[in-house]
Amino acid sequence: MNPLRHKFLPISFVIAVIGLFFSVYNILSVFLFEKVCTDNCSVFANFTIMGFSLWWLGAIFFAGILILSLFGCAYVIRILTAAALFFDIFLLLIMVNTTLCIVCIIAGILLACSYYAVRYENRRPIAPYPKTLLLSVWFFLFVLLIGSAINANQRGVPFIEIENPSTKIFFSPSCMACKDILEKEHTNKNIAWFPVEENGNDIWRIMYMWERLEAGDTLYQALLNSEKRKPEEHVDFFDVFSFRYFVIQYRIWKNTAIVKRRTSFIPYIEVFGAPKDLPVQTVRLEQSAVMETETNISALIGKETTLCGDEAKPCEE
Repeated sequence: MNPLRHKFLPISFVIAVIGLFFSVYNILSVFLFEKVCTDNCSVFANFTIMGFSLWWLGAIFFAGILILSLFGCAYVIRILTAAALFFDIFLLLIMVNTTLCIVCIIAGILLACSYYAVRYENRRPIAPYPKTLLLSVWFFLFVLLIGSAINANQRGVPFIEIENPSTKIFFSPSCMACKDILEKEHTNKNIAWFPVEENGNDIWRIMYMWERLEAGDTLYQALLNSEKRKPEEHVDFFDVFSFRYFVIQYRIWKNTAIVKRRTSFIPYIEVFGAPKDLPVQTVRLEQSAVMETETNISALIGKETTLCGDEAKPCEE
């Protein structure tokens, strides 16, 4: 029998207190100050489970660990921290392929410390330091995430795959300027359209748009149908647990992460890889591209060539 099983677990208690305060701080940051730590963190800000953000779940989790550590319930803490660390491994996999969220990383470190601490405190006095495969996998992904954070060349996921598109447009179904551009340019076969999330309802509209595209609608028709039906009003309880929901949410996170690295505004437009700003809210695509050179953008859009030319090295005829 392990003599430490029913004793107070001080290290687990301290980590739980830190985790609880950290979760509450992030909850208050959203509700009182309406902000998150960085633009990268805002990529995941709209994600909820049954209407609750992950910070609420984190606060409940650490509060539970705090209480259990007071009574020395090491076995229960081991199970809970293992389940939480397994879930965090899933989140690390998502961040490796999207973007690094600083506060998510801090929360993950606290989970990993809590997972290790209870095994350290509950080991036999002469036993070696605990080693687990789960923690090794978490640490590997953590290192991989830090290394991938410098990679700014990740590809987004468009509604319809287009080989070597001349123009990429990142847009939200809730954005009126995006709708105006989509109405005018949705027939252009050299434009790839990438959905991003502007608010919590966009995920359901984008899911419905993907369904309408599979049914044969054009992208603009799919957008109009999503506005008429308002799919966010027809969400079932189990929809958030569907495989399709997580696949599309992952695609949106990838696209949103790309936009957040470059700007805070949508629509975000790239012509031949060069970002373009919209001078006004409703303009045609070829009029919205602003270049520092004298290259004719209107003549370039829709053509699969390489953008070239500047004052020092003009394009060849």
